[in-house]
Amino acid sequence: MTEWYIAIIPSAILLIVLVTVIIRTQQSKRNDEKRIKELESEIVSLKLRLSHNQIRPHFIFNSILAIKQLCIEEPKMAAKMLQHFASYLRANLDAMSGEELVSFERELECIKEYVALEQADPASGFRVDYKTDYIDFDIPLMSVEPMVENAIRHGISRDNGLITISSKIEGERIVVTVEDNGVGFGSETRQQAEHRSIGIKNSKERLKYLCGGDLAIINTGKGTIVRIELPLEGQ
Repeated sequence: MTEWYIAIIPSAILLIVLVTVIIRTQQSKRNDEKRIKELESEIVSLKLRLSHNQIRPHFIFNSILAIKQLCIEEPKMAAKMLQHFASYLRANLDAMSGEELVSFERELECIKEYVALEQADPASGFRVDYKTDYIDFDIPLMSVEPMVENAIRHGISRDNGLITISSKIEGERIVVTVEDNGVGFGSETRQQAEHRSIGIKNSKERLKYLCGGDLAIINTGKGTIVRIELPLEGQ
């Protein structure tokens, strides 16, 4: 019995060593896989941050010129527009700095700041209706605002345009829509189509990655509807 015990010790030690090596190898593999996933997540996060950079230089320039003119003609209105402009820039900078989900109320505030700046132009005659029946949820910052921007810049006519922003619950989904009464995609120039496509793609990626949402475009023939769906569960 003693000789058998002594003979099996080296095999047992070798088995323990092999098991230890295998365990450590598996742990190292899992750690590597975990790190790879972390790096992939960081890359996606960086991509999303870069996609937030939607501030257009000519929009900033035009806003500053409009505010400058108001300083001469209507100083009180100029101060109000300057506050809208500062809030709009702050929202964009917050998005670029990595802030991810915000309350829908805050997203609406960003939209209203942008709309106010566009309506400061005396030539603008469009209006925006808000039918937000449900607002108690989070959404990626600056994910709806580009859709409103697209509607104003490329969808509606400037003199009698109407944009309707709505939010409600449908079954197990939260639905946000941005609808305009424009002529749809058919009248777009190539440059306008490319600009719209980039904004939609960026918003769609953020919605999918940050909250499992989705975005669809519906051309009704009498305008365009951007439909955003978010899972109600987890909100």
